[in-house]
Amino acid sequence: MKKNMKTKLYILAIFAAVALVSCDLNQYPQGDNITKDQFEEMDDVLGMWARGTYPLLYTYGGDHDVFGQRSVDLATDLLCGDVAMKSQRYGWFVSDEQGLTYQRAGYYWSLYYNVIRHCNIGINYVDKFGHPELDFNPETMTDEQYLAGNYYAQFLTMRGWAYAALQRFFCKTVDQLTESGSDIYTELSVPIYTEEATLGDTILGAPRATAADVYLRIEQDLLDAIDYFEAYDAVPRASKLQVNVDVARMILAYSYLNKGENEKALEVAEDLIETTSAKLLPNEEVLTTGFNDVKHSNWIWGQDVNIETTTSLASFFGQCDIYSYSYASAGDVKGIDANLLKEITALGWDIRENWWGNYYRANGSSAADYQYAPDGKFYSAASTELQGDRDWLSDHVFMRLETAYLIAAEAAWRMGGKDAEALNYLDQITSKRIKEGAETAYADYKNALATDHKALGEAIRYNWRVELWGEGYGLQTFRRWGETVSLGENHLRMNKTLVPSTIRIFTFIIPSSETNYNPYIRPTTEMAVDNN
Repeated sequence: MKKNMKTKLYILAIFAAVALVSCDLNQYPQGDNITKDQFEEMDDVLGMWARGTYPLLYTYGGDHDVFGQRSVDLATDLLCGDVAMKSQRYGWFVSDEQGLTYQRAGYYWSLYYNVIRHCNIGINYVDKFGHPELDFNPETMTDEQYLAGNYYAQFLTMRGWAYAALQRFFCKTVDQLTESGSDIYTELSVPIYTEEATLGDTILGAPRATAADVYLRIEQDLLDAIDYFEAYDAVPRASKLQVNVDVARMILAYSYLNKGENEKALEVAEDLIETTSAKLLPNEEVLTTGFNDVKHSNWIWGQDVNIETTTSLASFFGQCDIYSYSYASAGDVKGIDANLLKEITALGWDIRENWWGNYYRANGSSAADYQYAPDGKFYSAASTELQGDRDWLSDHVFMRLETAYLIAAEAAWRMGGKDAEALNYLDQITSKRIKEGAETAYADYKNALATDHKALGEAIRYNWRVELWGEGYGLQTFRRWGETVSLGENHLRMNKTLVPSTIRIFTFIIPSSETNYNPYIRPTTEMAVDNN
């Protein structure tokens, strides 16, 4: 039965058009470009609405430093210092290295609440097709009902993902709350919206929920999503842009880790590792893939960029890749923090040091500006010549399997008494990152970690920063570990400066675009986080 259903569902998916519905969400959820009647008359309404949600992840936002999730990833990695602005010509992302978070908070708020809004509409319209149940009979269920079950899981996953992002950016970490004498049950986070807006109506907003309530919302959405994905698993995944059970598990495990629920984080990460078809990036591909192709076996979630979806210069590759005709190659050079690169090089065995500066080493002092550039990790699939690629068709990664292993390693380490397990998960990655001829050096390094709890924790933190450099995990790693980072000399501003993770700018203030319209949240002009 499932095979025949999958065939029919696949045919339905092929003929469904993509709906990119634009909407403005300065306030939740104000305004629409379609009426309620038009919405109800659309064919394949749930499918079109679901597929219309995903472009929010990469849609150009009017400025060349606003292009969806990958612009968020780059900006926040710049903010924590792991990504450095080596030079400035055009000015994009300069404010992020300066720590002026208020300039970008409005965009983050709008981006994630826009996703939430889309998901709420989809979730609430599932009933139109007969709400999917976990206890169903596939023999009597229509294709439309079966599809609705899978779309329901997609909406839940995307909503959970958006709330998890808002929680990370607009709320203190659990450790920061503990240190300040507060906790997740009293600390205010962001408003929670789960109901469909009446299209065309104006909604004034809602008050901020507690951090505990937001974590609960994230958990419930993702646990439900996993259940529905498993129940309605005959629906084919259209592409890696479409979320699936692997994505849901990763978001949930990461949320548990950030909440400090390490046992749950480990359990969910292990479930993902054991059940996924994805494979870790092997050693022989570490320096050859360029993290530019959604077909990589370790990519769990990513965007296949084509001529219709490219945002050209306004893209991650436009900002970071010197082999693209881009800002990165023409004066706004962004690269790895010099001190972090020194850490990698000092180990002696880590092949990932060659993710940065290969062009410089090959071309000598004439290319000195590029000695920290990511020309071995993120680079154009079309060219290895400076500014050679003018199509900007390299793909964007949102989630890789390696992240699950790092979640498992950190969670096991934090639980205590599980250092051997933590080291095993870490080793699954690092054993595939060894230079040729450096096997002995790596073995000595690994053996030292086996008997030193503190050193093992530092190694896990190091791999969060190196393995996932430029992928948007830097700021939260910085905050979760309570770090103080010494910025290298290659930063355009604030170089050779000690930056603690506890300063207020790393918890964003709620933007005026929300407080001006939401009477439940008072505005503030201060660089503070106590606006309630």
